[in-house]
Amino acid sequence: MRSNIKKVFWFYFLLFLILIIYLLYFTFFESKNVIGNPYNPRVKASQNTNVKRGSILDKNLNILAETKENRTYIYDNIFAHTVGFIDSGGYGIEAKYNFELQNLNNDLLQRLGHTINSDKNLQANSLVLTLDKDLQKYCYDKLNGKTGAIIVMDSTTGKILSMVSSPSFNPNNVSKQWDTLINDNESNSLINRATQGLYPPASVFKIITAVTFIENYSDWENYTYTCKGYETFGDAKIDCFDKKAHGELNLEKALTVSCNSFFANLSNIITPKQISNVANNALFNNSLGFPLEYNKSSFNLNNDASIDEIIQTYIGQGKTLVTPLHIALIGCGIANNGIIMTPYIVDSIIDYKGNEINKNIPKKLTTAFSTKTAQTIKNMLEKVVTEGTGKKAQVKDISISAKTGTAQVDGQKDHTWFLGMAPTENPNIVVSMIFENSGSHSDIVKIAGDIIEFCKPMINNIK
Repeated sequence: MRSNIKKVFWFYFLLFLILIIYLLYFTFFESKNVIGNPYNPRVKASQNTNVKRGSILDKNLNILAETKENRTYIYDNIFAHTVGFIDSGGYGIEAKYNFELQNLNNDLLQRLGHTINSDKNLQANSLVLTLDKDLQKYCYDKLNGKTGAIIVMDSTTGKILSMVSSPSFNPNNVSKQWDTLINDNESNSLINRATQGLYPPASVFKIITAVTFIENYSDWENYTYTCKGYETFGDAKIDCFDKKAHGELNLEKALTVSCNSFFANLSNIITPKQISNVANNALFNNSLGFPLEYNKSSFNLNNDASIDEIIQTYIGQGKTLVTPLHIALIGCGIANNGIIMTPYIVDSIIDYKGNEINKNIPKKLTTAFSTKTAQTIKNMLEKVVTEGTGKKAQVKDISISAKTGTAQVDGQKDHTWFLGMAPTENPNIVVSMIFENSGSHSDIVKIAGDIIEFCKPMINNIK
């Protein structure tokens, strides 16, 4: 009998302990998400009170979203995938930071002042973003109706300076067009391609293959390979672009001309396990720490994979999928001596008087590469712009390191990639771009150069 009583006691004690742990977890980690969730009926009720929703501002305090009689998005489609909207369940920053945008910094004093002065509304806190309004507009205009995404980041802090996706939508009209938007399976304009679009990384992935080669083959500096425009591996074959024979190459030259045969041939030297380790260190299959919705990139390659899958993976095809945000972070790791900072888009919270009450501080996310390897790759990638596939990205008086990519898509035109870092000697600007089904990468490279030139005032001068 006593034994049974003890068992019952410990059973209920364990349940009680689990409940306490859950309540503590909810209180400290999940409560704001629930309180601020636009689907929370209490939130909907609070939106009908006399608390005026806070504004959303860019880094220079330009208003992006504000509430007068209704919630208004000043720049229509340009910030749609970042600022988002609050109607129809919410999206983007409006949904993620719903609690902050409805919260009063000093509830008692503000309500007292409201009672005394008979103010029409109480002003909730506002958000200051890391986005630059002028750069955002410039990048959006450069998309010019193309399907794709552009991200500009500060590699030293993780700040998102611009993030645009196309096709876009007008958040001012979401409630009227909701049925059309959610059933649009052709353009998928509600999808933020910068963070949710998953694509084969193509030749941009050769950065990961190159890092693996450097860190696992001691004599890599003396290694050469003769490209004849293609290479065979048993029954599998890899062609270089236009089947062009590149001749004798070392690693730097292979990156410059983006030689498929060279990187596929590295399958004879570096193992799938070794490249998997480097990919995982560079955040494939891992969290990116970004506050808005995003998809994880995927890399899956085992030692028992077929030779065709292995060589395709080494050149950035195969089953590997990546987002433009992740490509930007890989660029940040190369630019920032191997360290990837946590990406963020909200710089601070300010109260109704404009006083800063909370500020995000840059945080290290991971060390993806060794300092020496990152610097080696960064210097090699400068040749891509001065001599190779990225020539059209050249900007007067700015050194640029970059990698281009052309991702094959069955039955459609190729996707094109660009990843750039500037200035090469001490990069703080990173640009990641993808154009879907654009065929040639000549357009994307020229546009990337234009964006980097537009960023001239920001280079090594971001605050």
